[in-house]
Amino acid sequence: WLETPLNPTCEVADIQAYVAAARAKADVHVVVDGTFAPPPLQRPLLLGVDAVMHATTKSLAGHSDALGGAVCVPSAEEAQRLKQDRMALGSTPGSLEVWLLMRSLRTLHLRAERQSQTATQLSGWLHEATKDKSHVLFGLVHSVQHPSLGAALTVASKQMKGFGGCFALELSTEAAAKALPGALKLFRSATSLGGVESLIEWRRKWDSAISPLLLRISIGLEDFEHLKADLEQ
Repeated sequence: WLETPLNPTCEVADIQAYVAAARAKADVHVVVDGTFAPPPLQRPLLLGVDAVMHATTKSLAGHSDALGGAVCVPSAEEAQRLKQDRMALGSTPGSLEVWLLMRSLRTLHLRAERQSQTATQLSGWLHEATKDKSHVLFGLVHSVQHPSLGAALTVASKQMKGFGGCFALELSTEAAAKALPGALKLFRSATSLGGVESLIEWRRKWDSAISPLLLRISIGLEDFEHLKADLEQ
């Protein structure tokens, strides 16, 4: 089982390398959590994995108004077996959640591509603050992690058609990381991701294993210049 990109640090795993290693063994399966990179950005089934999991609550529903999850498999036979298990366990979604999800899937490609483009722009701009002394945020930004940056780009480029709408931002001090979400006007301080509104959260609040410097940012459908201006102010 692997999650790629990884929540919240955005590390990228080489899906094809995991598939090749699994195929060399008997009865080893590869399952990918693709919540951070929904279709059309990443299609693990086409890379040979056995199943893909999505929190449909996030990008697939995309409007912060539905709860759910999905498991996608490459064949009708496997899907039927999962359906029988679901029937026995009773873990079926409500009719309203299904209706909301069907509504949202009609715009998934447009939303995912726009969010990915803006996140790539914004993470790149913030990354410049780690080395450009003339940058307005120089000295405040410690690091930025997104599949479009650094070593992750090599693997991401061969298995993704967009680098995702989320990235990790580490500030220079814990105090700054805790204060930033409350100082913003356009970003909302909340713990979800993949919706039409841009969200930011201090992850240490929910997970003591996460660096106290780290903020998880989920980009919505706002303009890049507006989000940039919010961070500048």
